[in-house]
Amino acid sequence: MSWFDWFRRLVTRSAPLSGAQEPPSASPEPAAAPPQPPRLEPESDWQTGCDGDLLWMIDRDGRRHQLPLSQLHAVAIETNASGPLGMDFWWLIYGPEEDVAFTFPQGATGESTVLEHVTALPGFRHDAFQAAIQSTDEDTFVIWQRPFP
Repeated sequence: MSWFDWFRRLVTRSAPLSGAQEPPSASPEPAAAPPQPPRLEPESDWQTGCDGDLLWMIDRDGRRHQLPLSQLHAVAIETNASGPLGMDFWWLIYGPEEDVAFTFPQGATGESTVLEHVTALPGFRHDAFQAAIQSTDEDTFVIWQRPFP
C-alpha cells in the first residue's frame, strides 16, 4: 500500500463530527489534459550532429550542410553581448580554404554529439573553450585548428 492509499483510507474512514453518514461522493472529475511541454528555445530549431566522419547541420530553414572531418580545418566559437536573451554563442565550422562551412548556435539540437567529437580532436584547446563559455563580449575563440603541414 502506498502512502497516498494509506492517507486516503485514513481520511475516508473518519466519521463526520455530527455522527451522520456522508453520502457517497460523486464520480471523480475527468482528468485534466496533460500539461503542454515547454516551448523549446529558438536555438533548438537548428539540428547538428556527427555521423561517422561527417559533421552536419540542418538550419532552421531545413537546408542541410555537411563537412567530412578530413576537410575540417578549424572550429571556432563566436560570442556576442546579446545574452542571455539572444543567441550569444555560435559555433563556426571551417572547411577547405579555411572558409566557414556552416554555423549553428549553442543549444542546437544534437550539439552534444558535435562537442564530443570536437573535444576528442588532437590539439583541442580546452582553455579557449572555457574562455568562450565565460565570455559576455564580442569575440572569436579558435578552439581547434588543423596543424599546418
